[in-house]
Amino acid sequence: MDLPLPDLAPGSAVPALAPDEIHLWQLRGGERLTPRGVSATAHRYLGRLLSAYAGTEQPLAIVRGAHGKPAAPDAGGIEFNLSHSGRHVLIAFARGQALGVDVEAVDGRHRSVMAIAQRFFAPEEAAALEPLDEAGRRLAFLRLWTCKEAVLKALGSGLHFGLDRLRFSLDAAGLPQAVRAVGAEPLSGDWRLQRWEAPGETVAALAWQGPPRRLRIGTIDVDG
Repeated sequence: MDLPLPDLAPGSAVPALAPDEIHLWQLRGGERLTPRGVSATAHRYLGRLLSAYAGTEQPLAIVRGAHGKPAAPDAGGIEFNLSHSGRHVLIAFARGQALGVDVEAVDGRHRSVMAIAQRFFAPEEAAALEPLDEAGRRLAFLRLWTCKEAVLKALGSGLHFGLDRLRFSLDAAGLPQAVRAVGAEPLSGDWRLQRWEAPGETVAALAWQGPPRRLRIGTIDVDG
């Protein structure tokens, strides 16, 4: 569902963020930017959106937790997360719900994803990727990687947590179906995953732990 947003000048309005919604914004126009420019633009729009959702024209301080997760203590309970890869940027917002988002650009470079999977993923996850052909394996790897990153970001943990300690059930094509284990502790509560991709461009995942929420997606044309 599109989210109308004519501009993001200070004081701009954003669509009302209901308690049972997640708003996901895609920034468009990053192909004109350098990698450093994409990062700077992503954080500039994060600040503008965050202030708009909090109902203030003033920039809000963003602090980082022990493992680097950003938060805005003065945003009135607005939770957010940001990810960018190449020219692609995603920013997610929710009320009172920790969440994580990850996007990875799909490129044609040859990478030994099997070696990475065998080193960092759970043994059964790496084994599920092995029978796939090369193209299918790379795509399945990115799908699993983005899901792991999204869950770790929702938890407020970094990669140091251990990608192998966060385990997913996979189907025969290596597609993540559900979170199966988080560390040594039994799962508490339901993890929700939203996955999507633009063929040949991106693979992305959104994760949160809690009740289902409606996902609304909007696009913003960046101003460079």
